[in-house]
Amino acid sequence: MTDREAIIKKIQSIPDVDLQEVARLLDLLEGEKTARKRKPDALSRGIGICEGPPDLAEEHDSYAY
Repeated sequence: MTDREAIIKKIQSIPDVDLQEVARLLDLLEGEKTARKRKPDALSRGIGICEGPPDLAEEHDSYAY
């Protein structure tokens, strides 16, 4: 039995009362999958294009003061 078949078998054995919770979980997983496919926003694309340490952690005092 494949993993998919095992999952389907488990879902079929869940009481009807709990199926709504399973449906919400599936919606959440689908939403996360969609979010991962989106392109990064303009701010995220600009990260790392400047000179210096990428996260400005090195010598942070010289940047702040």
